[in-house]
Amino acid sequence: MAMTSRKLSRSSVWLIAGMTVIAAIAFIFVERPVFSKTNRSDDPMATVNGEPILLSEFQRAVQANKARVIDYFHEKYGAGQSASFWTETYGGETPLERLKRTALEESVNLKVQQLIAKEQGVLTDIRYDVFLQNLENENERRAKAIENHEVVFGPAQYTEDAYFEYAMVNAVLSVKKHLAEHDWKPDEPQLKRFYETKKSELYQAPEAVKARQISISFLDADLHADERRKAQAKRKIEAAAAKISNGMAFEQAAKEIGPDGQVAEQSYPLDNFRHNAKSPVAQAASMLQAGEISGIIEENARFYLIQRLENVRAGSRYLAFDAVKDQVSKDYIDDRYAGYVRQRIADARVVVNERLYKTFRM
Repeated sequence: MAMTSRKLSRSSVWLIAGMTVIAAIAFIFVERPVFSKTNRSDDPMATVNGEPILLSEFQRAVQANKARVIDYFHEKYGAGQSASFWTETYGGETPLERLKRTALEESVNLKVQQLIAKEQGVLTDIRYDVFLQNLENENERRAKAIENHEVVFGPAQYTEDAYFEYAMVNAVLSVKKHLAEHDWKPDEPQLKRFYETKKSELYQAPEAVKARQISISFLDADLHADERRKAQAKRKIEAAAAKISNGMAFEQAAKEIGPDGQVAEQSYPLDNFRHNAKSPVAQAASMLQAGEISGIIEENARFYLIQRLENVRAGSRYLAFDAVKDQVSKDYIDDRYAGYVRQRIADARVVVNERLYKTFRM
């Protein structure tokens, strides 16, 4: 079997198993292939540091990237699907060759990540035929559990693609967790440097509404809503609303309420749809015009009266380091892992089975 080496470049960015990693390979584009008598699914399409990428493994990457390649040629060249689409030349490019190159790049990328997981003790065997056997065993286990009326989380049966993604996501998460706790554990100065370097990219504050608000609680000493206190609070907030509508300042109206009244300024991010959907105050703030005053709003055993002050444009300020420290720590590990994968790909010895690669067809 003729085998030759191919040189790795340092470009392409691929989305793999729900996360962004950058492949650094120079290579080549496909429908599910028909194997000849000499091309079996357990033949190696390539090896990465001696670890095989089986033809069936390569085929999985081909299927995963078909839609992206079709979209690429449609958007760039206006190419439509036809019987000759995969072998037609568009602007010097052929869909089949681009798909083959993409599938090979992704396969190498994944194999390198599997090698890393094996080195870290997360995976014990990274051969694709072993993965397929694990898939079969898992589906058999699920079928028996369902038959025995046992609880099964997730699908009743995994497809090959779904189980591969599940296995890879969990392997990468375990690798990152292990490295974050040992070799790559960042200290505070490292996290702050990373934050400063990446804040324009990752930590810009979203668009928000800034509002001034008066609120009165009607909780009792045991933190339970009290109907008597609620009626009193309602009268006080209604009086404050009347005074504000007659020109009294928010702060003065709050003072006249007494010690029960609170005045604060609050920002409500407009991109936090889940939170805003559950918060009548946030919803009201988002709908007011600048300077406009809301009606009385009830939320979490408080009455609110709010005035919209201004919009805070997206990107006009940054989220404070202390407020996003946990996310910064996660992003630091993600970034370091992506860089490590890039370097390992660049250093890998990739040997391609030229005969299989050249004769691979749709």
